[in-house]
Amino acid sequence: MKSGMEFDVRAIEPGDSIAGFSLGEARHTPLKTFLRKHAKAYHEQKLAYTYCVFEKGRRAVVAYITLVCGEVVAELEAIPGSEGVDYRYGQYPAVKIARLAVHGDYRAYKLGKQLVSLALGISKGVISAHVGCRFLMVDAKQDAIGFYSKCGFTMLDTDENRNRAAPVMFVDLAKV
Repeated sequence: MKSGMEFDVRAIEPGDSIAGFSLGEARHTPLKTFLRKHAKAYHEQKLAYTYCVFEKGRRAVVAYITLVCGEVVAELEAIPGSEGVDYRYGQYPAVKIARLAVHGDYRAYKLGKQLVSLALGISKGVISAHVGCRFLMVDAKQDAIGFYSKCGFTMLDTDENRNRAAPVMFVDLAKV
C-alpha cells in the first residue's frame, strides 16, 4: 500500500463535495451518478447508507461504499459450508454492498479493500450481533470478481449465478 497520506472515513453528509470524483472510464459513470444524485437522499431516507473516504482535512470524496439490506436467494446446497444449518427458507438474510467505488487517483491506497473491511465489521459486529443476518453479499460485476475473491467472497455455486452479468458473491459472517 502507498503511504504518506491519511484518510477519514464517515457517513456521507450534505456538505460533502462530489464534483471532482472521477473513476476514469465511461462504464463506471453509474457509480459517479449514484454518488452525485442519489447517495445523500437515500442516506437521509434510510434506504441505503453510504460511507465515504476523504483525504484528512478535506471534504472531497475519494472513495465510497453503499450498504443496504439484502438477501441471498439460493438452495442451501449452493452455499459452501452450510452443512448442518437448519433453516427452512430459500432467502438468507444479508447486508448487501450496493455500490463501491474508488477515485482513479487513489487506487494505490487499497481503499476498496479497506471499505470492504468496514462493511464486514458493520455486518458482523453491529448488524448480525443484534439481528438475524448471516451474509455480506455483492452482485459483482465481471471485472470485480477477482477483487471480491481476494477480499474473501465466494461465488454462489449455481450455473445460473455463474452465468449472470453480475453474479452473487458472499462472505458467511458466521465464519469471519
